[in-house]
Amino acid sequence: MSLTRRELAAAALAAAALPSASRANPLASLTPLEIFTRIRCSPPGRTTWWSYSGHMLARRDGDPLRPMVSVIGASRSTITMLPDGNIRYALTEAGYYGDPRTGEIADGPMANVLTGEPMSPEHYLSPQTILFTPDLKVLPDMAALPKGLDYTGRITPPDIKHSRIWMAEELFIKLPGTPARVANSLANFEASVADVARGGDFVPATMQYTTLNSFRPWMNMGTAGGSIMMRLNALKCPGWDSVPEPLRRRILADHPEFPANA
Repeated sequence: MSLTRRELAAAALAAAALPSASRANPLASLTPLEIFTRIRCSPPGRTTWWSYSGHMLARRDGDPLRPMVSVIGASRSTITMLPDGNIRYALTEAGYYGDPRTGEIADGPMANVLTGEPMSPEHYLSPQTILFTPDLKVLPDMAALPKGLDYTGRITPPDIKHSRIWMAEELFIKLPGTPARVANSLANFEASVADVARGGDFVPATMQYTTLNSFRPWMNMGTAGGSIMMRLNALKCPGWDSVPEPLRRRILADHPEFPANA
């Protein structure tokens, strides 16, 4: 039986639509947690490097934010697949505070923009281990929370716009004390859908990071009410050598073991 011209055209259109439909969701075979770890991390056994910079801003209650210090740093992390389906994420980051105008690292006292009094920023070498769960929760990697610690963490579902994808890791923490301290961490990751679908040892990605936290002790704010906010831009790096050279030089001077096994 021969087909009419109209039937042939309809069949051709239907055939052409099939590849388009398969391309509409190239991530369909991946779970949300698999998508997230491809963006944020590297496959188990490989190290992930991030380089970041930005500012920490501060405010007294009732006042607008003011830039307090610059921030620059790098992180290294690995993931481990656990038998229960969770993923253990182990991170170490080295970071530095500095002049909010020039970005020069502060290695001594500097003026607190809110009080005019001196403060001595405390640079950091900070480890962290957390768990990512298949239902997109973020949990501390410990059998039980310390008494008085309020800890809630989540990973937001994939948000795809055209050829880009976003997922966020959000932590909402209240630390016991007098007064109690809060630590809110909002890390928003972004990558190409095609890169995530392709996978492999390295998926390029960027991160926009925001916090809303209590004053740090080194800020010498006493009992003043207020908060600090960090605003960072980060780039996922294919290796330690892709971290900016001045930052690598400073980290190696302070923490020569930091890039071990890189």
